Amino acid sequence: MTTMEAIPDLPETYAEAAKIDTSQIPVIDLAPFRAGSLRQRIAVAAKIAEACRTVGFFYITGHGIAQSLIDDAFGANRQFFDQPYEERMKSAATLDHWRGYVPSKTVGEGGTVGGSIQTFRLMLDLPADDPDVVMGKSMHLPNRWCPHLPGFDATVQAYMAEMTVLSAHLRRAFALGLGLPEEFFDPYYNRPLIQQSLLYYPAPPSQRPQDIKIGAGEHRDTGAFTILMQDETGGLEVGHLEHEWVAAPPIRGTYVINIGDMMMRWTNGRFVSTMHRVVNRATTARYSMPYFANPDYDSIIAPVPALIEPGTSAAYPPLHFGDFMDAFYKKGMAYLTEAAA
Repeated sequence: MTTMEAIPDLPETYAEAAKIDTSQIPVIDLAPFRAGSLRQRIAVAAKIAEACRTVGFFYITGHGIAQSLIDDAFGANRQFFDQPYEERMKSAATLDHWRGYVPSKTVGEGGTVGGSIQTFRLMLDLPADDPDVVMGKSMHLPNRWCPHLPGFDATVQAYMAEMTVLSAHLRRAFALGLGLPEEFFDPYYNRPLIQQSLLYYPAPPSQRPQDIKIGAGEHRDTGAFTILMQDETGGLEVGHLEHEWVAAPPIRGTYVINIGDMMMRWTNGRFVSTMHRVVNRATTARYSMPYFANPDYDSIIAPVPALIEPGTSAAYPPLHFGDFMDAFYKKGMAYLTEAAA
């Protein structure tokens, strides 16, 4: 693996996005869903479904995750990226082992526009004797942990465990909001291809337009949905369906949730997977922690029959999720082949 590639300058199309109000990206309290009656859960699910139909993004409060753990996880994030580049590279992802450190690159995951973003990628760890692990399948190899960083492994593992619980609440809220049984999506999450990323966006030298770099180019998330915790720096911008680009600034203690392509396929287009980007316009580094709530490798993603209007056809053909993600990650790691050549 080579050193970091140069990142393109900010084009004129990355003019600063408009500020939002809660009618554009709503803030929804999840607490009544987590601990309330069926009537309360249905009411919260209806608000979530409305956000998913209109913009594909919303904030949540009342998620049940302690702010102290969130702060510790951000500390672990900074701890990893405070290491010299050469130390980070000791945990680097490779063409054969896709977990670990991924430097900045001009081409992002899945072949989209890259950016100044640097990633430490973690996925679900399976037992060492699991058949897929024994066979050495790239999607199921173990995480690259960092025992040399005090407290890092335990903190990140504790945070990922809380993300697993929160993602279950959200997928059940999606099901209720769609008029489906609350546990509809659960069978697709036995050995999920989740991805917990620790992200670092280096600070530009100034706020002059010529110094600002693309943090993460315009893209849609490929999985079912994403749970994002961002720091106070800001930079997330959403391609709102009605208001063009709008900023989604950090609100302390809240998560930003967005719909991905697989959930859009599952819902036959009722829930929208929306373009978004990150542009760090501050003079401080940006850190964030997205959790990609992807289903199992062998999931077949197809529109739910109950969500196809009578007399119409499914908007999407069936898709094998594992095959799709294999191709996605191979594109994301293709820069290693080019570097070797």
